[in-house]
This record gives sequence, C-alpha cells and structure tokens, in this order.
Amino acid sequence: MLTRILLSPLSAMRADRIADRWSGLLAQLRVRRLRSRGVSLSFVPHGGYDFCMSGDLSRFYIDPTSHIKSDTFIECSGGVRIGRHFHTGRGLTIFSSNHNYRSDTMIPYDDADLPGPVAIEDFVWFGANVSVVPGVTVGEGAVVAMGAVVTRDVPPGAVVAGNPACVIGQRDMALYQRLKAEGRFA
Repeated sequence: MLTRILLSPLSAMRADRIADRWSGLLAQLRVRRLRSRGVSLSFVPHGGYDFCMSGDLSRFYIDPTSHIKSDTFIECSGGVRIGRHFHTGRGLTIFSSNHNYRSDTMIPYDDADLPGPVAIEDFVWFGANVSVVPGVTVGEGAVVAMGAVVTRDVPPGAVVAGNPACVIGQRDMALYQRLKAEGRFA
C-alpha cells in the first residue's frame, strides 16, 4: 500500500515540487552569499533554479544590468568579466582555467591551473547551453547561438554557431549603433 502511494504520479509530482522549492531556496542563498562578497549578480530562474560558481570569486565581475539564468556554471579562477546588458539562455558554462596536459611530471595532467581570462563585452546575447573555454573574448553586440562551443575570440557584432563556434552572419552594425545611441536596451 505504502509503495503504491509513494510511486503514484501524484506523489511524484509533489516530490518534484518540493525538490524545486528547495533548489530555489538554495539558489537564493547562493545569490545572497555572492552579493555579500561584493558580486553584483542578477539571477533569473528559468525552468529551474540551480547555478554554480567556483574558483576565485574575486576574479569575477558581472555588470548589474546583466543576468544569468538557471543551470549556469562559471569557473572564475582565471578571471571572468561580463559587460553591460548581457543576456543568456539557461545552461551557460564558462571555464577560465584549464589543466596542464603538457605536464612532464604526471598524466593526464599535473596540479597546475593554466589561467585564461574570459571577457564578454557589452550587449552580448547567448542562446541556451553555450559553452565558453578559457582565454576567449566575445566582442560587443555579438550573438552566440544555442549549443555553441566558443573556442576562439568572437568579433564585435558577429553571429556565431556550432562546435566549434564559427561566424555564420553579422549584425547590421549601423542599426545596432542607432539603437544603442537611443538607449533601447532589453
């Protein structure tokens, strides 16, 4: 009898709701903890509540006009800077350091972290599930398509997609500059 109740769809839905609420509370606590450390962070739960930051948080900066969404992971050891009016879909992953796979002392890698600062300039838009590797700069006004893996610098105004991300288009920069001058920001 108890097994039937526990396995019923209604019980499973209630358990999911309880888990979501706990996840939401934990995410809110993470945001408060980061804000208490001076990180100005706007977190938008979108279909979930979880995000994680690791590494040296003093090397992380996000402009107050920008935000991150659910299922985000940002590793800050090498430095991460996110400019104004950055928008992202859920599932963002940023790494700013890597392991030393060229080690002559250990395999597959040694204890050294190889920093590679990541810079995301103003008015950049990432789709869902974008991954960014260490040492990359994403130029102002760029658009990064859903699921892209950014392995090299993205020029300002470029539209990139794929794994690895490649330029597939360009924004109309005259229109972009006009909208920017008029202060028309999302």
